[in-house]
This record gives sequence, C-alpha cells and structure tokens, in this order.
Amino acid sequence: MSSVDIAALTWVKPDGTEIDLGGQSVKGPYGYYISRDEKLARKLRTDVPLEVLFGGSSADGTAPMKGTYQLKITGVTFEPESDLQAEMVLYGQVMGLAGTDDQRRDLIIPLLWGIPVALVFGILGAICTSLLAMIIAAVGAWHGGWIDGVIQRITEINMILPALPIAILVSVLFSKSIAAILGVLILLSIFGSAIKNYRAVFLQSKQSPYIEAAQTYGASSWRIIRVYLVPRVLPVLIPQLVMMVPVFVFYEATLAYLGVSDPYLPTWGKTIYEALSNSNFAAYYYWFLEPLILMMLTSLAFLTVGFALEKILNPSLHEV
Repeated sequence: MSSVDIAALTWVKPDGTEIDLGGQSVKGPYGYYISRDEKLARKLRTDVPLEVLFGGSSADGTAPMKGTYQLKITGVTFEPESDLQAEMVLYGQVMGLAGTDDQRRDLIIPLLWGIPVALVFGILGAICTSLLAMIIAAVGAWHGGWIDGVIQRITEINMILPALPIAILVSVLFSKSIAAILGVLILLSIFGSAIKNYRAVFLQSKQSPYIEAAQTYGASSWRIIRVYLVPRVLPVLIPQLVMMVPVFVFYEATLAYLGVSDPYLPTWGKTIYEALSNSNFAAYYYWFLEPLILMMLTSLAFLTVGFALEKILNPSLHEV
C-alpha cells in the first residue's frame, strides 16, 4: 500500500460469509500481518485467526473450507493523486517433501545439507580418534615404563572429564568454527577406553616370537610398531572405527541443539534446535522428527556395518 490514509479490509469466505478485519491507517509503504493482529484475535476469540478465516467445514470449525476466498480492500484517500497498490502474500504452513519452517524455508535444504556435514564430522572424528589412540597405545605398550605410565594416567584422568561442557567452553571463549569444535572432541576422545583396549592387544602381541626375531635382526622400534604391532589390532580397530561414527554425529547434533555450532552451516542439530525453540511451531512434529529420523538411520547403517565387519574380522565370532 502507498499514499493511502485509511484502508478497510474485509475477508469473504466461499460461502459468502464476510469478516471485518478492521481499518488500518496507512502512510507510505505498509504491511499488515493478519496472524499477528492481537485485536483481530480477540475479536474472533481465538489464538490463531487464520483457523477462523479459513475454517468452517467441520463441526469445530477448524477444517479449511473449500472454495474461493476474497480479500476486499477499500481505500479512503484525501489527496487527488493518491492511489492504492496492494499485494497479498500467503504464508503456507507445509510445502515440499519435508515441509517448511516458520520463515517459509523448505526444510529439505537443511536436511540434505546436514547429510555431508554429519558424515564428514562423524567420519573424520572417528578416523582421527581411532588412529591416534591406536598409535599412542602402541607406543606405550612397546616402550613400557614411565611412558606407558604417563599415557595410562592421562587416559584415566581424561575418561572422567565431560567432553560436551569442555567443547561448549571452547566454543564460547575461542571459536564457533565446526573444525575447532571437532578438534576439541577428537582431543578429548583420543585418551579414552579405546587406548586400554588396544594396549591389551599390543601387550599380548609384544610377547610373540616374531617380535623377538625382528629385534634380533635390528628392526627399529618404529618399524616394529608400524609393521608388526599395528596390523595385529586392525581386526579390532576397523569395526570400532565404523561404529564410532554415530557417536560424533550425535556429538555434533547435541552441541548444535545447545547452541554451539557453526553459524553458517545448516546441520541436523541446528534444525532440531530451531524447531524446539519456536513455540509457534510446537505442534508441527515433522520439523524436528525428520532430522531425528535421519540421525537414527545414519547410526543404524554404520552400526550394522560395524557389527558385520567385527564378525568377519574377528575369528572368535565366526559361526561353526
């Protein structure tokens, strides 16, 4: 609307019922939002005016009435050259395969964008954590003494530290970059229970005859660790690496839900946070159920592959 002093709005339903939306004082460009008009809501005796404006085909009057709706705008001007240019915009509640959010954005976009973000976050976190934990455990088990003692004490201390609060603290004080958050989670996950599992395998392999033979012909410690010890733990490493991917996926989603996430990347956790923090869309369960279902399917896929690999690579689990 422009250059109009008073505009009267009337809503006409398909059955001919007219609802007076009231008059608006207009000066220059002006926008009127029916869903935010508190006076209209009190007049219609409802918290959602659109249900009354479009409803009426059911017993409770909430089901949409089929047919053609009209919005009549009557302008009263006091200047000879005044005019009325009105445009009506309807904010749909559900659109597309995944629906829309409160800002009319198609939810399929953050859901699809969240797939590579979640997979990259989970796979990188699992690979870095597993490989670094395996190398540290191999070094400690081979050298023993104070080196192994320091690694075990750090592991025991780190196992009781809460990873999520520390990641939140780093995000608040230093950086909200998803790379920085991933680095902190990897650092806190390296010295975990996996080190003790790998160490048990390495201590058993360390007593093998081929290790003594390698020492006899002068193999270096790094060669023994890399060529003779590490391959022994691969049947344990690979399944655990695959099954650790969902852990980091849920880490990212949990941090995003708590408001700790990259401000520029659309992720599943951020979608859930926006859905649950928007009270106007509390009844639209699809908004947060869709990313939750994708997270569960992703976790189920990686866990299934991990269990299958564990059964293949671990001879003790073979069926007779």
